[in-house]
Amino acid sequence: MKDRDAQLINVLKIGHETPMRGEGVSLREAFKRTDYREFRKTFGPNDLVAIVKTHPEISNEWIAYSQGKRTSGGWYLLDKSEIGQIGNPESRKHFDSVEEAVSEYVVRELDFWANLNSDG
Repeated sequence: MKDRDAQLINVLKIGHETPMRGEGVSLREAFKRTDYREFRKTFGPNDLVAIVKTHPEISNEWIAYSQGKRTSGGWYLLDKSEIGQIGNPESRKHFDSVEEAVSEYVVRELDFWANLNSDG
């Protein structure tokens, strides 16, 4: 596996590591472990789709992460391939596949909490 793919997988694992059922790692610690803020400059949602397709458990982890959130901040992900922001109906986006929705959600959600402003 290429180093870049390994880094992308580490980013995708944040959805499993941070909630209580995972390692219970804080987002701050997860960002530090993955060097998210710096690494983020090198990838977008489309770079994650192939990895999510080959690791279907990742979709389930991020859906569970979204359902388990205890805040209205950030984004939500529904298993019907939809993402959005609570209280902002215009933010709703539908995707052709759950993998595409998860990939977009991961970037938007993590960028929100890393204060990287991914709202487009």
